[in-house]
Amino acid sequence: MTLTSLDPVDPFSAPCQVILANLGGCAVRSPRPVSPGTVVYLKGLPTGIEVAARVVNCISLGEFERLWLLGLALNESGNVWGIESAPEDWRE
Repeated sequence: MTLTSLDPVDPFSAPCQVILANLGGCAVRSPRPVSPGTVVYLKGLPTGIEVAARVVNCISLGEFERLWLLGLALNESGNVWGIESAPEDWRE
């Protein structure tokens, strides 16, 4: 998927890999750090929709990795991932 920052001071768009997903958000591997509190858009999801989220955490994956793990909270919870056989606790 593509993560696009709406930060007017540091706008960017970059491909990211979703590592973990749930109804409230996801964890993604990013090629650059993103400050917590930054509003982002997620595009290229399996459902074809675009959603807004907020960065809640940014962790370096190592000094030489040049990758960051971002925790993202969706602005509106839901199965935006298109997982058909979602876990029982995902029932809305």
